[in-house]
Formats: sequence, C-alpha cells, structure tokens
Amino acid sequence: MALDASSSRNNRNSFAEALSAETAAGNESLSVWIGQVQARGALESLFELETWLKGIHSFFNLEHLQLTDAEKAGLVSRSFAPEIGIVRRAVQLCEKHACEVLDPRTGGNGEFEDFVEARMRQDRMMDYSISRMAGQLTPADSVAQLVESLNDLRVTIDSLKVQPGREFQLFLALGRSFSREIRNCRYVDMLMSQRFRLQHDSVDNNALTASLGRLPQGPVRHRIALVFLYLFRFLKYLKLVQADLNRDQPLKQHLIIFSLLHEETAGFLDFLKTRLLRDREVADSLQNAAELIAYSLKMESQRVHTHELVLVSREADPRIVYSKIENSHGLLRDCYQSCILTLAQSMDKSFDPAVLFPFRAGHLMASEKLRQDLWELRRWLMDVLANREELDSNRIIERVGEFRDVSLRSLMYRDWAEFETFSDSLAVSIDAMETRTHIRKFVSYLESLIQQVSKRRVFQEEPQNSWPELPVQG
Repeated sequence: MALDASSSRNNRNSFAEALSAETAAGNESLSVWIGQVQARGALESLFELETWLKGIHSFFNLEHLQLTDAEKAGLVSRSFAPEIGIVRRAVQLCEKHACEVLDPRTGGNGEFEDFVEARMRQDRMMDYSISRMAGQLTPADSVAQLVESLNDLRVTIDSLKVQPGREFQLFLALGRSFSREIRNCRYVDMLMSQRFRLQHDSVDNNALTASLGRLPQGPVRHRIALVFLYLFRFLKYLKLVQADLNRDQPLKQHLIIFSLLHEETAGFLDFLKTRLLRDREVADSLQNAAELIAYSLKMESQRVHTHELVLVSREADPRIVYSKIENSHGLLRDCYQSCILTLAQSMDKSFDPAVLFPFRAGHLMASEKLRQDLWELRRWLMDVLANREELDSNRIIERVGEFRDVSLRSLMYRDWAEFETFSDSLAVSIDAMETRTHIRKFVSYLESLIQQVSKRRVFQEEPQNSWPELPVQG
C-alpha cells in the first residue's frame, strides 16, 4: 500500500506513541542498558529471560495452574513434585538467559556454578562497606544478583527431600521465595513490571499501520494500538513453544508459558472491557470486533487451561505431552491471529491477511469470514432481544435468510440441518414471547458454532517448521 512520507510517519507513530506511553515510567538507566544489550546481540535472551521469569511467577499462582476441579479440592494432599520439577527446569533456563544477557559468550546448555563463583569472588575483592553502597547501581548488577538467587533456588530444589504430602507447602514456599528474590533485584523487578518493551514490541507493518492511521488521532486509536500490541506479544510467547515443538525438545516446562498467557489474557480482557466495550466514543464496527475478540479469547483460554493442559504435568508418555502442547499452541495461535484480523478488518474491510500471515492467508480468511458472519448474526439477534432492533418476524426471517444464502455453505455439512431447524422454529413462531424464546436458543447455538469454527485446524497446508514473521522490530 503506497503511502507518502508524512502519512507513513504518522501511522508508525500510532504504535510508537502507545509504546512510549507504556514505558514512560521506566528508569532511564534501564532503557540505556537494554539498548546496550541489544547492541551486543543479546536482546532475544533478555526477552526470553523476562518471559520465563514472568511465567514462573504466574505458575506459582494457583489461579493460573492447570488443575482439574478435583485437584483444586484436594490441594493439600496432592503431590506437587511434577510442578516443582517444571519450576526447576524453568529456573535453569532463566540462569542460562541471564548469563547470556550479562555476557553472550557465557551462553550454552551447561551448568552455571563456575560463572556464579567467579562473580562472587570478584564481589568479595571489594571493600564490604563500599559493596553495600554500590549494590545494584546498574541493571547488570541486578541481573548478576538474579543469577545467584536463581542458582540458590535450583540448588535448594535439588537438595530437598520432601516427605509425601508436604509438596504443596513446599510449592507455596518456593513461590514466596521466588517473589522475594525478584523484588530484591531492583532493575529486574522494574523490567518485569513494564507491560511492553519498545525494543521487543514495535510493530512495523505498513498495511496494518495504515489501517490504524485511518482512525482519528486520540484515545481510541491509542487503545486500538494497545490491543494489537497485546495480541502480537501473545504470539511472541507462543514462538518460544513452537521452537521446542520443531526441535522435538522436552515440553513440560512450557506449561509455565501457558500459565503466563492465561494470566495476561485475563488482564487483557479487563482492558477490553473497561477501555473499549464501555466507551461510547468507540465506533460500532470496533465495538463489535472487540466483543468478538473478548468472547473468542475467553473461550479458547479456558479451553486450553481447563481441558487441554490439565494432567500434563504428571503425564509420563512423551507422545501425549507433545500432542497436548501442540494442540494448545495451535488453538491459541489461531485464536490470536484471528483476533488480529478481526480488528484489522473492522478498520479496513479490504485488509489482506497475507501481509501478516502469508502461509495461512487463504484458509485463515475463509474461517475468519465465517466467524465474523456468525458473530454479526448473533449480535443482531441480541439487539432484537434488547429492543435495540424491532421484533419483526419478517425481518428476522429475512436476516437469517441472508446468512443462509451467503455463509451457510461455509459451515460443516453436518451443521446445516440443525441450523435449518432453528431458523424454521423462528419462521413458525406464533407470538412475540415464543419468538424471543427461539431467538435465545438460536443465539446459544450460534455461540457454539463460533467455538467450533475457532477450533478448526484450518492451517494444515502450512509447512511443518515454518513460522510467519511477525511485524516486530528489534
């Protein structure tokens, strides 16, 4: 899409301004240090360190732990040995990435005791009073302290022999200790408190920024930019899962990434509710898109958290673990990409999915079109129930007929008969009360169809090891 220089600069500023506002409270020395990390080629290690630290924090929160209802009811007697082992593996990954951030030459898959001991010897050479005054003067000092704390935590886990039935108390104690150590690492705590990072999250896609630039300058455009930033950040988290799926590496530690996604999705849904769905200045098309995004994210997040991933922590068969992690990754990836397109096409109906997701554009477009058509029909019927649209049987039959003529063929053939049954019930309703009853049933049916469409694995033609490049700078 051709843009003149002024327009292009204005569009890019929509994302840049949103990121600047999110990071404005950050410490200047932290920003300078991140720039230095980027110059040394260790920015991706910093992102992975930040992600795993946030994920461990989420994993220690029982609300975001993948548990069945029965397990939640028997927490005290449940063995948490599998979860403690998962934390141990994630802590080791954090050590690896922290050392790479401090010095990329220390990277690798080995243990880090030698590095930590060398650092401690260096610290002991300083005068004690001076070292206390100079403690954590820089972000690098905080990361060095973090390495020691993580090493202590891992060694503690390795040396503990917990009596059966006491793992729950140990799990909680490890979580409290982890949180304290993070708070004690001043700049690491500051790093984790920022929602986005200019170096990680800047969106650089001309078509998307052009669509965003069509919105009037102001709070609404800023909030829509943040919605995109949330969704692209979620995809970036999933890229870490995809890397180990492709390499056929151990996968249980990624339950921690899914816990992080569950927690941040909840925060994102609150953002949508308070900043878009309740704002009367938001256009109807954007309101509709935000409602569909919120509904889709809530349903898919719950499906992954309460169905796909429960019991994975104690699963011994690696094939089952792989299948569960792969399915959860695919469900959330497809959901996030569909949400991005829903929002982009609400601003520009001609938006081409291929500019964002070239490997999946054709199938993704067809599935997304069906999902939006189902949602628009559902929303129209909800407006009828809320008296925002006239309860006119002829208009209802006409509106359902429009969907049948245009979109019904995109549904699975097995769904056609049930759809016709619901629409026929509306057609023969004899009074307003009966019509409203059938509309409520039809709305519930449409919601189930939306979920089914969201679960479709419509991207089978994608090459096994390919990942579409995200429009992210850095």
